Amino acid sequence: MLPPNDVILKIVTSPILLSIFSIAILIIYMLRSNSNFLNIRKVFKDYLSIFKDAKKHLFVFWGVPILLAIAVVQVTDVTGKSAESVIVFLSILISAFFATLSILISKQTDQSSELYKQVLKETASLVLLEIILCIVALVISIMLAIIDVVIPMIFLIILNFFDYYLIFVMLINLLILIKRMKALIDNA
Repeated sequence: MLPPNDVILKIVTSPILLSIFSIAILIIYMLRSNSNFLNIRKVFKDYLSIFKDAKKHLFVFWGVPILLAIAVVQVTDVTGKSAESVIVFLSILISAFFATLSILISKQTDQSSELYKQVLKETASLVLLEIILCIVALVISIMLAIIDVVIPMIFLIILNFFDYYLIFVMLINLLILIKRMKALIDNA
């Protein structure tokens, strides 16, 4: 049996506890209002303005991925080689979203209609949200690739669920992005 100090040290330095503590600090910091560095609350608020007249569609874009994630978690999990593939996929998506954002920012809106300017702003908000979701999913995937050996099965299932959920949310929101980009191109 370990002496009490060794048990406390082992608990405090546990990878799971340190990961949970770090994620909690990041979530609290990101959701703070009036943050000069991470204003994720504003990004979500701007994203939700897209659905101001169609609240029921939020279920399709945020509820259906829950069902898909539950189904996929029962069949497979993201570990080892599959986590590396997801990391590469998400990294490519992040760079594509930043490229899309740079194109949107460079759009000239001087003589554009108010509707065009609104769609452009909402599209940029959607791209920013996609980038945030990609980054969070990327962090989860990296955690799954690194600590899948030392993590209890229940935490592995929860992390897999959130990883798949975020990936499905991103993929479904890509449909909105494609539609909005088409509208912007057609009306440019």
